[in-house]
Amino acid sequence: MVEITDRAQDAASRQLAATAKAAEQAGDMDRALGFYRGLGEIEPNNPVWAFHAVRILRRSGRDAEAQEAMRLAMRRWPRAASRPDIQALLPEVNPTEQQHRLALGEDCPPDAALKRAPIEDDGASDVIVGRGGRTAAVLLFTGLADRLVMPLPLFDRYLAELDLTAIFLRDRKRIGFFNGVASLGDYDQTIARLGAKLREMGIETVHTVGNSAGGMAAVSYGIDLEADKVLGFSAPVSLTRATADLDRRTALFADRILSGVPEERLNLRRRLETAARPPQVHLYFGEEMPEDRHHALALEGAPGVTLHPLTGLAGHGALFRMAEINGLRSLFREMFGDAD
Repeated sequence: MVEITDRAQDAASRQLAATAKAAEQAGDMDRALGFYRGLGEIEPNNPVWAFHAVRILRRSGRDAEAQEAMRLAMRRWPRAASRPDIQALLPEVNPTEQQHRLALGEDCPPDAALKRAPIEDDGASDVIVGRGGRTAAVLLFTGLADRLVMPLPLFDRYLAELDLTAIFLRDRKRIGFFNGVASLGDYDQTIARLGAKLREMGIETVHTVGNSAGGMAAVSYGIDLEADKVLGFSAPVSLTRATADLDRRTALFADRILSGVPEERLNLRRRLETAARPPQVHLYFGEEMPEDRHHALALEGAPGVTLHPLTGLAGHGALFRMAEINGLRSLFREMFGDAD
């Protein structure tokens, strides 16, 4: 009976969310706000609906109400700002670059250590290239907030220090890059154009890195581009209906993938098992974060896969934790080397 009730509630929530989105698209902000608040009553422990309500209030010009709603939401869910899905809704909850640099401390490469200029990011481009002097390149797949936890130019300093070519990718379709990158085409076209670009630049060794939703893309594209190494941080690499029902953090995102992406592309374990040359896949996740641990364990024992549980981490921030503990610079040097 409990299982049936839970399923009925999930179905009702999905329907209400779709109705709220339709109302917003139609310009009926009051109606959309009502539905999001209703979702908050149905799922009182899910912070995403409260932040959707803040977003709608902002769009409606009700700034004082939005400010108070934000204050209450942050008071109730103080860690919500670290969630990529909420950062995607309200980019202003992201820490500033200066705050990130202070938090990273000595792990953030200084100007004197850089072998090329870091990328510039206008926030709009879905493909950004930082050209290094080596014949190795790293493809980087952002999460739902279009970042890699920290601003992309700040993250690029770690690659510029190693003189690596970096290609940063964003998925404006919010479907885990499984439908490709908008400016490059669908999935197959994106693979083909990235491959052509790498050959044009004389790249001989490819690596992929992805955070959160971008982590499964790093594995998928890493297989198809015959990458040498794949690094996934807090990556939802097991996308099945059973897993989606267990991991309700980004229910609508999972539903889009499960309903719109062929199962043979989603089954990363099978693809690794059948790949002629599977990459070395390294998955980093919070040992005490149940959903991220569940995803990682789904690939345990697959060809080339190594799991790296981070002791004491109960949240979704495996990437930033690696940097905070002075591990990102040494990790990238270990994985990608400092010369060809």
